[in-house]
Amino acid sequence: MNFKVGDKVKFLNESGGGEIKKIISSNLVSVQIDDGFEIPTLITELIKVDEEPETPKMMFTQQQFRRQPPAPTETSDDDENYYEEGRVSPLEIFRSRGDDKKGIYLAFVPHDQKWLLTGLLDIYLVNYSEYEALFSLFLRKPNGAWEGVDYDVIKQNSKILLDTIKREEIEKWSYGIFQILFHKDLSSKVLSPLSSVFSFKPTKLYHENAYQNSVFISGKAFLLIVCELALHPVVAVSELNEKFDEEVLQQTAKMKKPEEFINKHKTSPREAVVDLHIEELLDNYSKMTNHEILNYQLNYFTKCLESGVNNYLTKITFIHGIGDGVLKARMLEILKEYDNVQTKDASMHQFGYGALDVLIWYSAQV
Repeated sequence: MNFKVGDKVKFLNESGGGEIKKIISSNLVSVQIDDGFEIPTLITELIKVDEEPETPKMMFTQQQFRRQPPAPTETSDDDENYYEEGRVSPLEIFRSRGDDKKGIYLAFVPHDQKWLLTGLLDIYLVNYSEYEALFSLFLRKPNGAWEGVDYDVIKQNSKILLDTIKREEIEKWSYGIFQILFHKDLSSKVLSPLSSVFSFKPTKLYHENAYQNSVFISGKAFLLIVCELALHPVVAVSELNEKFDEEVLQQTAKMKKPEEFINKHKTSPREAVVDLHIEELLDNYSKMTNHEILNYQLNYFTKCLESGVNNYLTKITFIHGIGDGVLKARMLEILKEYDNVQTKDASMHQFGYGALDVLIWYSAQV
């Protein structure tokens, strides 16, 4: 049975009914009930008011409503209609960029990829997984209340545009909760429902190094991992190894870690030494101006620092040389933005006069 917006429907397994206000997906619609609220409902739980069956069990069969996945070389009508909605689009996969963890991501993508710190931001919920995801999003208001701002279904390996915002609206999106149900037509395991809290400091989005490349978005983006599937609890697996009634765990969204840029400089699991002399960083720099060299050194310094922090290093020694002191001064300015670092001159015996130790500590709760 095909449903469309405006159809009057009744619920099969409970009293009441309402009117279809939105087609969410091929097997899910939004029904407005008598008191004005809209609730997402499976079409297998509905009947049209003037097409009430004699025996509901015989009217609805699995064959009628089960979506058959298209052949790999074809595009189904359902897919075409789904992506025609405008705010939903399939992911482009860039394998050469690495291997990001499968899961659900919240992505802040600058419109202007040349100037990442200015202009509008697109906010996407990214489903980089083989499951369909039914999500509900709540944002915390300044008075502490929770506002339900969006809900929808995202197909596997797709992204959905939640909003386009100005920079002054970032704070509104800095604290929220996602609730997600996972669905797959055929699977060896059933995933638990997800409740994931996300939060970040709005000032994070004013640092260029917070924007990263990923395998599933063409431009750079500030990324939060809402759910990492490999860590998500399972409520049921194959018949010979079932596990029901496990506690449903809440996840906390975390920033997607950049590539371990610092690894090449590690001298032990928690320490590294980085030589910032330009001849150690580039093979050919003869055509660069002094200003360009300084900017390259500072950019390299910041990448190493961020990577070290994200990988829980406790000490990074930066060899900056003696020179005119400009590089060291600029490094110290950058370090003022970090509240968990301390600096001191590095060992003169080991590095001479031109080196700085950056000591990093972490709170007990990471």
